Amino acid sequence: MTNATRACDRCGADISALHRNARRCKTCPKVLRLGPIPDRACDICGKTYTPKRRDSLCCSRACNGLRYNRLYAARQKAEEPERSCPGCKTTFKAWRTDQKYCTAECGNRKRARLNYQYADLSDRPCQRCGTVFTPKQSTSVFCSRLCSRRVSYARYQPQRVAAAVAWARANPELRAAIAAQYKASRRAWEQLNPDSVGILSKDWRKLVRRYRHRCAYCGGNEGGLHMDHVIPLSRGGRHAIGNVLPACQSCNLSKGAKLVAEWKRDEATWSPDVKQPPEMPLTLSA
Repeated sequence: MTNATRACDRCGADISALHRNARRCKTCPKVLRLGPIPDRACDICGKTYTPKRRDSLCCSRACNGLRYNRLYAARQKAEEPERSCPGCKTTFKAWRTDQKYCTAECGNRKRARLNYQYADLSDRPCQRCGTVFTPKQSTSVFCSRLCSRRVSYARYQPQRVAAAVAWARANPELRAAIAAQYKASRRAWEQLNPDSVGILSKDWRKLVRRYRHRCAYCGGNEGGLHMDHVIPLSRGGRHAIGNVLPACQSCNLSKGAKLVAEWKRDEATWSPDVKQPPEMPLTLSA
């Protein structure tokens, strides 16, 4: 083809007036448009995105950097010789020069076994009750979870009480609703037991005088005397004078909905200094 007969290789227009190295006219684009780029999923995070380039593989620069890091780690791992894991005794290829274990979980298990093997597990006294026990961990200072919880409760009791008082003052309507619900449940317990005949004021005063205005369990009267049901109402007890005893605030709140045997057993477990019963012999008979 001569210069007089040269034509554009795209549209066929005459380009003989242009430079003889030209292959297309000025109106034809240099790169053919291949249409819109379809959406694709990111190779790292799997998120669907619209790429700006046809060779794009990641949705963002962060994913692209992570992809290059993984390729570099895979190349380094392929070049590294196989190592033996001291934890599970399997061979693996490390992706770090200072890697000793095949996985992080395997390393944690190995270190835990070594710590337990060389830990000081000799018998020691409990810091709260003084009971000598054999610890399961070298850092154990309490003989049981009960002692640990009691110490934790005593440590944070002022903050908890202050938070409870602040909540009650900030939510008077909700507090009244909770109290009404509790009273309704007590009335329902009384109605379910047909032997609940009620307690007259004179009978209660007579019972308190019989116990000399003291707690029937510990002999004290700190915090005032409460009407404690020996068999709790929630466990089928009846609301009658034969099922109640005067109790101090501490005994009544700690007993809760337990039987006397269960309460004394838990008190002996929780605290070494269990309250002793009153010295005077007291009977319920008239």
